[in-house]
Amino acid sequence: MSGSEVFSTDNDHILRDGEPFFIRGIVYVPGYPGYVPWDIEMAASLPERLRNSIDRDISQISDMGANTVRLWGVPAYCYQSIKQVGNLFILQTLWIETEVADLHDPQFKEATRTYIRSVIDRIYSVYTDESPPLIAYSVGNELSEATIGATNAAHPGLNSYTGGFIATGQGLNASEVFLAEMADYVKQYERDTYGVTHLVSYSNDIRTADLIDTPFLDFRSHNTYSYSVPYYRPGTLPGSVSGTLLQGWIEELKSRFPDLPLLITETGLSVSPNAPHLGPPNYGYGGNTESEQMAGLLHAIEDIETAAFTNAGVVIHEFLDAWWKFGLEDSYSQDPDDVEEWFGVVRLGGN
Repeated sequence: MSGSEVFSTDNDHILRDGEPFFIRGIVYVPGYPGYVPWDIEMAASLPERLRNSIDRDISQISDMGANTVRLWGVPAYCYQSIKQVGNLFILQTLWIETEVADLHDPQFKEATRTYIRSVIDRIYSVYTDESPPLIAYSVGNELSEATIGATNAAHPGLNSYTGGFIATGQGLNASEVFLAEMADYVKQYERDTYGVTHLVSYSNDIRTADLIDTPFLDFRSHNTYSYSVPYYRPGTLPGSVSGTLLQGWIEELKSRFPDLPLLITETGLSVSPNAPHLGPPNYGYGGNTESEQMAGLLHAIEDIETAAFTNAGVVIHEFLDAWWKFGLEDSYSQDPDDVEEWFGVVRLGGN
């Protein structure tokens, strides 16, 4: 990796220096017992034990064959560790609060811009002597139905956006206009401050796939889980090759905008013990064994790679079990009833 790669897109692929680059990624959040991500994100220094854990994790992510790490808000040390490993690219999520009354509230938008600047500046504070190995920024993740509905109702006349880097046609809703504006701000700030721009997308969700979309961004991103398709989209046609509903849903998503790359930014399975066990091919929201988690992830990757339409890649959710989901006190133990704490392909022990 030279640090000077330029990522672009064609109809189906994210391109690295003009050649198709299939993303093999994994979500990484450095949340360990006694730490929550939002408390350590801004930390200028970390305890040695936590630094060693991050170094081990990043090294193992490289060893498992991933070429990309999807990050959320992480401390600068995570970028230092990635820089040291030297063969991983970054898909950077820029968190936008998902439950708000109005995305266009001026104070909320200014707070969002402030946060965007802080993340971009943190990346470049580590990569001072070379370009960061960034593929793209994901401006937001899974905005809620309530937020989308309230924002759209409050601004029925907002239906297009024109900025320095992004210009849309008519027919958008107000939530889509907000995402266009924030994505444009990312590009403008990075160019004005660091002299470069990167690709920008937004990670959508099956629950809001018919409420919001972003064909005006560089590529489309969707979080797509096998168990969610029969629950939210039971009428989905089976996949053309595997016959699974997951593959069918991925093919439907790509067919909506065939001239834009589609990246699956999350897919995974939870091994939480206190949940119904359903098994293949759709598995369940929790209740899976570790061997089923492995088999299900491999099947999901195969569904994506063999779909009738070419996709830009897949990101596994996630590397570590997320004990931290409900705060610091919750982070000291793993709740057998909380499905969200058990998606990691690496099992955390109490020590």
